[in-house]
Amino acid sequence: MAMTKTKKTGVYYNETEDKDKVYYFTYNDINDNNKKKWVKVGKHSEGIREINAFNLRNEQISKMKHGEDITVIATKKKKELITLDTLANRYFEDRKSTNERKQKYSNHIKPLIGNKQIENITKADIKKVVNSVLDLGRSNGTANSVLSLISTIFNHNIKQHDLKLVNPCMGVSKLKDDNKRDRFLTTDEIKKLKDEVKENFFVNLFVEFALCTGGRLETILHIQKKDIDLDNKTVNLNNLKTKKRYTGFLQDELIEILREYLPSLNANDYVVTQKELQHKKADHKQIHRRLKKILDRLFNQGLKDDDITNRAVIHTLRHTFASHLAINGTPIFTIQKLMNHSDIKQTLRYAKLAPDSGKNDVQGLYK
Repeated sequence: MAMTKTKKTGVYYNETEDKDKVYYFTYNDINDNNKKKWVKVGKHSEGIREINAFNLRNEQISKMKHGEDITVIATKKKKELITLDTLANRYFEDRKSTNERKQKYSNHIKPLIGNKQIENITKADIKKVVNSVLDLGRSNGTANSVLSLISTIFNHNIKQHDLKLVNPCMGVSKLKDDNKRDRFLTTDEIKKLKDEVKENFFVNLFVEFALCTGGRLETILHIQKKDIDLDNKTVNLNNLKTKKRYTGFLQDELIEILREYLPSLNANDYVVTQKELQHKKADHKQIHRRLKKILDRLFNQGLKDDDITNRAVIHTLRHTFASHLAINGTPIFTIQKLMNHSDIKQTLRYAKLAPDSGKNDVQGLYK
């Protein structure tokens, strides 16, 4: 068994076939002629980290003279190392939660703190999760629902499973749910953005799809070759929130790019991703870390991070699509259809941008 030494004294790990890590520590047993002993602590996937093995090693060395069996200590400590994933799975099972709530956990919470030991989760960690939701362009309401889910998971385990822990969500304030992300790009700003990303195939393709369909980030990343009909200039889009399909329309500039690009893809290949990786859907973080830097540099200089009204984020491209439809006089029900809004109230926010198309009608009324 090949062991890899960590930076912590006496702590090692070996990597399993599924890329998990199993942590061990070693020490010289003063009660057994200083014989070198190895103790298995646990797996990375179980929440074990090298610091846990290091602390156990120190504890064993200090307790050796009292004859306490290290395997008892290690087993006891291992049971105490509970991750948030453990609490979440318990909560989802107890409450028979919907797939929507499970998906929300998997998308927003699990990647950041799911594998973290619950004793080590802080308010700063919770705020980091909330901010990551906002970074994706989601509304304050969505961010608040993620915060609420974390809190509910902790409270359920505290009340129903006698978890002895203070809920780390206490003191983390909810955001004002005013849904004010109405920032959209002007035609000059759109040109500036397109000029900036034109040399980056992946980002350029995302921006083009976003500006001519208004699709959400994940909706665009889910587009496959088979969804695109170049002759009719359409693309089948998937609303991941409602699990419904709808139709978007492609502009000539994007069609030119696709006519050259699509022949090299298989029907099930994903379109908006890095070249040579079309067989796998791109992760939202891949587009986020590339495009956020560009948006910040072009449009967010001098703005505070919490200025959600004026900051340009990825979701701003969706608002830009709807806003320019309204500015150009597109009927509000057509905008609703193109945005795939389930409720017309979501679309009415853009009505204020429509031209005074009714002025002449009213002036000529009854004459």
